[in-house]
Formats: sequence, structure tokens, C-alpha cells
Amino acid sequence: MRDFAPEDEDIAAEAEEILGAGQVGISEFAHGQRIGVTAGVARIRAGDRSAVVKVISPGGGPRVWRGSHDPASYRYWRREADVYEAGLPHGYTAAGVEQPELLGLFERADGRLSMWLRDVDGLSGEHWSVGRTGQHAARLGHAQGRCAVDDSWTEGGVPWSRGMLREYLDTPEATSADIDWNLLHESRLWETPLMHRHFGGPLRDEVLRLCDERYAFVELGERLPQTLCHHDAWPRNFLDDDGEHTIGVDWAFAGHGWIGADIGNYVSDTALDLLRPSEELPALDRVVFDEFCAGLEKGGWHGDRRAVRLGMCLMAAKWSWLVPVMLKRAAEDFEHTVYGSQRVEADRLYAERSQVFRMLVAWAAEARELASKLFGSRGSLSA
Repeated sequence: MRDFAPEDEDIAAEAEEILGAGQVGISEFAHGQRIGVTAGVARIRAGDRSAVVKVISPGGGPRVWRGSHDPASYRYWRREADVYEAGLPHGYTAAGVEQPELLGLFERADGRLSMWLRDVDGLSGEHWSVGRTGQHAARLGHAQGRCAVDDSWTEGGVPWSRGMLREYLDTPEATSADIDWNLLHESRLWETPLMHRHFGGPLRDEVLRLCDERYAFVELGERLPQTLCHHDAWPRNFLDDDGEHTIGVDWAFAGHGWIGADIGNYVSDTALDLLRPSEELPALDRVVFDEFCAGLEKGGWHGDRRAVRLGMCLMAAKWSWLVPVMLKRAAEDFEHTVYGSQRVEADRLYAERSQVFRMLVAWAAEARELASKLFGSRGSLSA
């Protein structure tokens, strides 16, 4: 029986306990099933009441995005349940960054867990203006500033991830079956019409340099001040509940990370899946960085802003995995989709992503300069 069928005995029993009696209605979230440990995410209704339920599996699912049983891994299968049970650290909640209330956690006979969460009625980040995004960046900065100066959040029982970006790059098969780093230097693939139109000329050379330096960028990030990061910061994972709070969802990857990493992820991932137009990126970059830094100071962190900017720019390395994927798919008769399996016209997708990568290679150049200023000869990059 498929997950979230109204006649599913687990769903029916859990819904009655959480929402009370009533006919069960189910609306699944298409984009919520990409990660192997996530059996599904759905909004459940009973009468005039609703909740969101997320079912997670102990390391099962397809090879791509498959979970891990290592508590330090960013793919540790039950971290999100642990975060919801423990609650976010005080540094986050005091800054107004919260998670949906956990209404119930059920351990099923087949080993899976179902998390029942408050159904948050709020706009997700993909619908925010640049200014409104800045307000949330300030709140996130406040939270991460507190966690940077007070590491008591590390002492609880939550198995926070460690070395997220390094592991992310080390295990490309966990992200996409189409990642083959050997494709990067195959000239014929760069000459396909899609790649030639959108990634030709100097952009190609700078993108290749970014890919070659990806681990050097990670090493630089590991020298920066550390804090508690969400590690999956993108517009659909943050909601504006009432104007006073930022509600974060999908805390499965959360853990130790360098300062500036989350905002680097957020800005760069805003246009990669076509959630917002790439033309907004320059303004978004400026506003998010400035507001995040203001938030850090409010949270008690008064370090060098150049270190924050370096942390933000280093996240360009995260998207290096997309390059061999785009090369491979541009050479095939491939049906292009964005997150949630929404079909998209190939030229539009590659045009927008080329604009994102223009920003990323500019970040990479800025990172090289900042690293030299902050670390001297120890900041020189070697692939």
C-alpha cells in the first residue's frame, strides 16, 4: 500500500490521535520525496484541522540521496526527528528563528518514523521580495551570531552534522547519478549547442577553474569561525509565519558549518531551480550579506566582516557538481526538470543557470582575494 493513502492504517490512526475524528484528506508535496530517507511529505486534513506529516526511513530508498547511519554524516537518517524532539537551540529561538511545532512522533512497526508538524500558514522564501528576504537574513545572522559565540548548542543530544560540504563533494553519487568528474575536460561536451550558447568563452574557463579548486575552497572554509548551520538553506525551506518569526523546515542536514555558508547557499540556490529570476541576484547578494552581518553583531559576534564574505563566496564550490551534470544532459535527449519534477524548457534553464554561474565565478575570484588578505600565503589556493 502506498504511503499516504487515506486507507493506510498508520495514517488513519495517527491522524485521529493528532487531528481528531474526521474524514482524512491528503495532499502530497511532490518536491518532498527527493531524499532517499524521506518516504514522503504530505498535508493531512481531518475536518477543519490540518497538519504536515513527514515519514522517514532508516537509510532505505534509492542510491541517490540515500541516508546514512553515521550520526556525523549530513545524511544521517533520523537527525531531523532528533532536532524536532529536542527543539532548536536557544540561540535560534531567541533570535526569532523557529521550527514548526512537533505535534507527534510515531515509531512504526516497519522501522520508519512519522513526524507530525504544525501546518504553518506563511509565505515561503520564493515569494519574498529582496527587502523581505533581507529581514529574514538578519534574523538568521542573529541566530548564528549567538551560536558562534556560545557553543552550548553542541552539548545537547542532537547529532549535528560535521564536514557537510566536504562529504557532499566526496559522495557525488549521493547527489546525482549523472555526476562524472571525468566529463569536465571533454571538449566535445562543451561544444553542444546548449553549453556553447550559455557557457562558452571565458565563462567556461572560470567554471572549470572553480571545479578544480572545489576542495581548496572547503579547506579555506574550515578555517573560518564556526556556527550552527541549516545546511539546506534555500527559499522553500523558510517561511514567514507572522512577520516576527522565520520558520525553518527540513533540518535533516543541520550542524557545524562556517559562518556565511547558509547565506551563500541561499542566494546561489534562489535561481538555480528557477524559483526567482537571476536578474535579482546582485541586489539579493548585497542585501542578504549586509543584513546577515547586522544580525551577527546583534547576536554578539563582532568578527571581521571579510571572513563572513569569504564564507559566503566559498559556497560557490558547492555547485561544482552541477557542471558535469549539465554537460552530460546537454549532450542527450534529456527531459529537463527542476526541483519537484517540474518540466522546464532547456534553453531557459541553461540561460538562467549560466547567470548564476557568472555570479559564482565572481564569488570565486572574490574568495581568492579575500583568502589572501585574511590568511596571507596560507590562503593561496592549490587544486
